[in-house]
Amino acid sequence: MIQFKGNDDLSHVYLLCRFDTCILIDPSHSYDSIIDQMGDKKLAGILLTHAHNDHIDLIGHFEVPIYIHKEDAHLLFEDQYNGYAPKTHPYKRKNMDLRFVSDGDQIPFADHFIHVFYTPGHTKGGLSFMYEQKIFTGDTLFKESVGRHDLYSGNLPELRKSVLSLLSLPGNTKIYPGHDENTTVRYEQKNNPFYEKWMKQKSK
Repeated sequence: MIQFKGNDDLSHVYLLCRFDTCILIDPSHSYDSIIDQMGDKKLAGILLTHAHNDHIDLIGHFEVPIYIHKEDAHLLFEDQYNGYAPKTHPYKRKNMDLRFVSDGDQIPFADHFIHVFYTPGHTKGGLSFMYEQKIFTGDTLFKESVGRHDLYSGNLPELRKSVLSLLSLPGNTKIYPGHDENTTVRYEQKNNPFYEKWMKQKSK
């Protein structure tokens, strides 16, 4: 797994490769570096955790299936809500092969599968993706924090449910978020103030 680090304005990009096949998660920057790292390998698909502009800017550069939740598909083209306005999104719908996935689905990846978790709250169609013992959480869950819920289609009760669900995974699961540092489920169970607060509310 290769991480192309982002910042506050651009998400991290993740490239998973197995044998001669690769998958991209949230391709928003570093096109030349992605191509260089793939070499002769084939890109099989793009996985989108959600449709905000800081996670999707390069999706028009690759002719592969794009896996997204149906509740976020329209957001790809609504620039007043996805963050592109006053500019326009740089890809065309007619050129895109959108594949809708949701909770419990499995996306083929070489001789393995990537497991889909429906994790709304930051957006209505938020997804997280798990491969082996790594989960890619987009803007749902961060180290010692959680995503915003005050943007278009965000929802605090859904975010709370999603975070509690993710943090019920095995403690050694590695968390790769859309921004900031990587972490683990066990670390977040002990150090994430939102998890602590929401678990107390849940037990009442």
